[in-house]
Amino acid sequence: MYKTYFRFSVIITGLMALFLIGCKSDSNGPTGPSSSNIVTMPGNTFSPSTLTVAVHTTITWNNNSSIAHTSTSDTGAWDTGNIPAGSSKQTSFDVAGTYHYHCNYHPNMVGVVIVQ
Repeated sequence: MYKTYFRFSVIITGLMALFLIGCKSDSNGPTGPSSSNIVTMPGNTFSPSTLTVAVHTTITWNNNSSIAHTSTSDTGAWDTGNIPAGSSKQTSFDVAGTYHYHCNYHPNMVGVVIVQ
């Protein structure tokens, strides 16, 4: 009886471990296109700082801070212009690639959009 209970416990523990590994969230980097196409600006950061989306996706830039920001491509691919506090703007991404961007007002505020 004890051996049966022990084997059953080992099997259940193993299945729970596999389930938890499968549900683990990896916040260290993107693994595929995001289901959320929103980048927020809480203070002087973009969140998330790296966003992976599918081709033909529109990203909404939400300025949640108390000061104005921009979302400006490092290569000139887009520039939202001024996004006042509490406002938002959108940009469409129709070509696959990796796009680095920044805020014109805050040079240390940077991010990356990966379009697959």
